[in-house]
Amino acid sequence: MAVTFTPNIALAKPDDTELSLNWARAVLLADDNNQIIIDKMDVNILTYSPAFIGQFGNPSTGVGSRKGEYQDMQGIIIGNFVIRMVDPGVSLGSGEYGIALPTLADATFHTVGSAFGTAPGTNSCIGEGFITDNSTVNTSGTVSLDVIAISGVHYVRMVCEAYPAKTSAVLGNSTPFGLATGDLLAGSFYYKKA
Repeated sequence: MAVTFTPNIALAKPDDTELSLNWARAVLLADDNNQIIIDKMDVNILTYSPAFIGQFGNPSTGVGSRKGEYQDMQGIIIGNFVIRMVDPGVSLGSGEYGIALPTLADATFHTVGSAFGTAPGTNSCIGEGFITDNSTVNTSGTVSLDVIAISGVHYVRMVCEAYPAKTSAVLGNSTPFGLATGDLLAGSFYYKKA
């Protein structure tokens, strides 16, 4: 590095040429770093059609829809789903319900249940949701989402602890209501990918 000495004290300082080179390097470095951040944060939103299953028999949305979207933010999955029931063809299925996640959750980081019927609170909570009973407001409201693994696929269960007259702690064919046209299940999740 080229240096000169100040006239009053013997301190070394970069000359004008060196200062301009370092300034240019710092600007280029900052630009490079900013581009890396932009590239890492510019993550596409991916869509998927989440499977909707039942513990003993699968429910049907009729002519309704199952939509989901998510982002993979360097191994952290952030997403949501919406399931709408529309007749004709809505059916209850049987047992607890599961809604498929777009990727497997990291079972070394999250506690992933191994079957339907696992007690709520045992598995990791990875999100929250809302269930809408089109026929009455009393059984519509918020739920938490926990995660279970069935046949190599990870599903969320909608845990509805706070609902009156429930026969199970998890959303299923009769808890807290039976599915019918106009009903809606929605949720948002956040978890570490396997």
